[in-house]
Amino acid sequence: MASSAPSHIFEDKFEVIQVDPDGKKFEKVSRIVCQGESYEMELVLDVHFGLFKCKIGEKINFALASTIDPSGRKEEENYDQRERKTLMDGYDYVMHGRVFEIEEDKKTTDSVIYASFGGLMMSLKGNSGNFTQLEPDMRVYAMCKKAQGMEMDD
Repeated sequence: MASSAPSHIFEDKFEVIQVDPDGKKFEKVSRIVCQGESYEMELVLDVHFGLFKCKIGEKINFALASTIDPSGRKEEENYDQRERKTLMDGYDYVMHGRVFEIEEDKKTTDSVIYASFGGLMMSLKGNSGNFTQLEPDMRVYAMCKKAQGMEMDD
């Protein structure tokens, strides 16, 4: 897992392969299913579709980080609202939440990470060696942006 910042736990480029595979459940939320390019991971992510629209075939850059501080410094319990440079500056859509379960497959080296971002869910499935720094009850930031040449529609 190549990481451009010390706080990044995982990052990869993903292709959106499905949008709302089980139908639309909420007016402003869509579930996107994505396939990773470098690590062959499967990402299922709920997003506020008014803020981050995705279409099948589009590519997104996705990262999980333990902090938004570019130096990797651990953050205080409360969000620091001072104007400053953060990792969020490089992304279109950022959510803060918690890892609530890590499910390991005893027969393979695969694991599934489950996290909740204020009720918006994420699962990330693949080789557990790609996210060894994640642990249950850990606070994380999920950060997304359209891949180069894939600009967001208004």
